[in-house]
Amino acid sequence: MRLKTQESKLTVTDFSHTEPKKESFSWIKQTLDPSASYIIFENDLKQQGGSIFDSAHIAYTYLEREKFVWQQIIDMDLSREYLVIRMAPGKEEKVLGRIMGYGFPENTIYYIYKAKEVRK
Repeated sequence: MRLKTQESKLTVTDFSHTEPKKESFSWIKQTLDPSASYIIFENDLKQQGGSIFDSAHIAYTYLEREKFVWQQIIDMDLSREYLVIRMAPGKEEKVLGRIMGYGFPENTIYYIYKAKEVRK
């Protein structure tokens, strides 16, 4: 097996830690690179008290230490925020467990997108 690589609209260099992008969940899904894996956390600002974008959150220290790239996306129309974390294939469940262990609320919604595999 090997991973299929394709051109994508969203590359690692587009990931920024400085300011959330104002986009939608649909935009996120359309721009994911199929050769990478992602965990996307979703937070409904109308239902939960705090933001998952708080830079003091210990999960961000873990992401930086492990050299993961991430992007914060906010959907102003739906009052939702998304944390999109890009990683190498095969680490999705381990990374998810670690991040949840660093204190994201149990009722935080998450999505796992695994890299597309192509069999020869």
